[in-house]
Amino acid sequence: MPAQRIEHDSRFMEFILGPARREMPEMRKLERGILRSVFFQPFAYHPRTQTNPVPRVSFYLAAEQKNKIHVGQIKIMTIVITKFVTGPIDTNTYVVSNERGACLIVDPSRGCNEVLDHARKNGLDIESIVLTHGHFDHILGIAEIHDAHPAIDVWMHPGDKCLVANAERNGASLIGSDFSLKILTRDLIEGPSRIGSFDCDVAHIPGHTPGGCAFIFEGACLSGDSLFAGSIGRTDFPGCDGEALIKNIKEKLFRLPDETVVYPGHGGRTTIGREKRLNPFLRR
Repeated sequence: MPAQRIEHDSRFMEFILGPARREMPEMRKLERGILRSVFFQPFAYHPRTQTNPVPRVSFYLAAEQKNKIHVGQIKIMTIVITKFVTGPIDTNTYVVSNERGACLIVDPSRGCNEVLDHARKNGLDIESIVLTHGHFDHILGIAEIHDAHPAIDVWMHPGDKCLVANAERNGASLIGSDFSLKILTRDLIEGPSRIGSFDCDVAHIPGHTPGGCAFIFEGACLSGDSLFAGSIGRTDFPGCDGEALIKNIKEKLFRLPDETVVYPGHGGRTTIGREKRLNPFLRR
């Protein structure tokens, strides 16, 4: 899909790019650029972050520097979430690790060598792949991970199985690919769940896709393409439902504490409180 030029609005730019300005001054140049909008609503800002000090891992936080935690990571109780930008449209692939040396890989897109290197260098045992939804940009890297670790499970909501099995439905055909998932998957069920050695709450957030999910750990929410910083997932594809998406975000994600950090499927992170106050799609 073509990139879209975004009208300059100083207040909106500060809302979207304010954290990036403070954390990475070079991000200011985005105000003059054309920003990609593939799986966002049309005017969502999607900062590219590939010039970061740590390759393909995004953003600083003052608290991270103070606590001497690696760039791109934030420690929440015993969970560390590390972000990598992968694939043809800059998908956020997350490695969620715990103190036992185990990890989950969330939404692997194409080009996961750095993800695998990170796990190997840090002695992490990859227990499972977990999918927030079944669009191509969140599943293209499954084979790479699975080839290296064939015994691991792939978890997804059954509502998106029809997507991953068909290149037309999962969107891979948009980039000239016939990719479909041939690996057997395990079903995510809404509510408290145990995936490998990890406990989390699975929130079913249909709307962007029928089987879209968010994964909630203590103080963190991996929202996939349901909720972004200043936007929500696109709802103009077959099987989407805009009203359902907004309803589910408000009912299931906005019940979380305001300080909950949201790790979306694309772009920079945000918080639940910030989106309650300022997200234009959710203030209606």
